[in-house]
Amino acid sequence: MDVPKEVLDELEKRINRLQAIIEIAERKLPASQQRPVPKPPSSFPVYLWTGAAWVIGGLLILLFLRSRYGETLSSAPTGVSMAVYLVLALGVTALLLAYYFSQRKKPEDVLDIDEMARSAKRLLKEFYFPLREALKSNDRDSLRAIADKLLEDPLLAKAMDVLHEGNPKLCAYALYLYVSKEAVNEEDIEEALQELDNKPLRKLLITMLDGRRV
Repeated sequence: MDVPKEVLDELEKRINRLQAIIEIAERKLPASQQRPVPKPPSSFPVYLWTGAAWVIGGLLILLFLRSRYGETLSSAPTGVSMAVYLVLALGVTALLLAYYFSQRKKPEDVLDIDEMARSAKRLLKEFYFPLREALKSNDRDSLRAIADKLLEDPLLAKAMDVLHEGNPKLCAYALYLYVSKEAVNEEDIEEALQELDNKPLRKLLITMLDGRRV
């Protein structure tokens, strides 16, 4: 049975989307252009923590001396010294807190167009192009091999995750259902559709249901 046109059309949309990602990445960073040298990490937090340790350590020593030798040091200007250390300690603590919250505000996940392009190339080569050819030729052995690869290849699974092209295990399950369509029932297909998030494979399973209901 030929694969319905809407399935192949959706498949072409995904292929075009991935090819567009690759083109954008190639325009952004030509092959001859070198990546900039990453900046070394700042030593500012090291100095800040060192200063804090000195100030807090000095304050603790003054407190110890005053509690241990309070009478002897009663005439010494320890009150002034402690006030100075307290101000310094509060200032350094404020700087540490400001630095900590400024680092937390930085986004942890940065959009990496180059990584997306690498993932797109892998998906096209190892998933979408073989899937298109296997569906057009109704080659069930090839479809089963694609499903096996989705489960066994961690790099392909990661590429799907990077580009939000679906859960590899669910996609593999959908292909297994399709190649065994004479043996599966509608409940199995409908249950898979509740979780499946790859659009071409969703359309493929929906056409299986439509064919059974005619």
